[in-house]
Amino acid sequence: MTAALVLGGIGLVAAVLLSIARRALASKRTANADAVVTAVDAILPQSQCAQCGYPGCRPYAEAVTAGERLDLCPPGGPRVVAALEELLGRKAHTELTEPVDVVARIVEKDCIGCALCIDACPVDAIVGASKYLHAVIPERCTGCELCIPACPVDCIELATRSNEVVISAMAKSEQASPLPCIACGWCEEACPVDLNPQALHVAFETGTSDETAIDCIECTACTRACPSGIDLVGEFHDLKHRQHAERESARRAEAARRHTEARTGRLSRQARDTQARRAERLRVPHQWQ
Repeated sequence: MTAALVLGGIGLVAAVLLSIARRALASKRTANADAVVTAVDAILPQSQCAQCGYPGCRPYAEAVTAGERLDLCPPGGPRVVAALEELLGRKAHTELTEPVDVVARIVEKDCIGCALCIDACPVDAIVGASKYLHAVIPERCTGCELCIPACPVDCIELATRSNEVVISAMAKSEQASPLPCIACGWCEEACPVDLNPQALHVAFETGTSDETAIDCIECTACTRACPSGIDLVGEFHDLKHRQHAERESARRAEAARRHTEARTGRLSRQARDTQARRAERLRVPHQWQ
């Protein structure tokens, strides 16, 4: 009898420990999965355009973490695909083309003030009231195109962001064909603000970013010192524009994410309030009963 009780106690303790361990492992797996989803979501452009087949960037990030294809985000283009491949160690099925940064515009003379585009915008970038002219807030608009099919009179068009047109340094200096960089270091010695023009040149050539470019005063001292005839200042000017465009894109993406979360929360609160009012009406008996 005593032996049976001892064995039963050991079995009970083992069962409890196994249950605790299972819950701990499940919690850890959930935390790891959430971390991966957050990392994937941070890579996505936050346009909330639903072109991937999911209602927003976060749902697509969850699907990608669960095994969905990596090449379903046209606004992200090859940059996002490459980042997802590196993060998840998987290969995309197809290659995406480079996206074009566009913004929606409303043709005023054709707008009838139906407000359907306002409801369709996932980032609250369209303002206006019913039967009044609407307008698009360019800083919020992500170019998702969801407002276009919602408009019954086709008064919404897409246009490129004119303030992001950048002329390459090579196009500005057609009169001379520069030679390759020979890493002589003369440009670094000539720089009055102690930058590394050679590293900035490599960043320009490889399409990467170098935050020190913002400190360039464009005095042309490095260009004059370069024995290869490279228009270094022109490159650094373009590098500044590129970094500005990247920062602006990141800022718009973060703003779009915040507006989408706020919109989702607002719609959820409205739905709960509607349900609460309906329940109250059903609970209170009518006066004639």
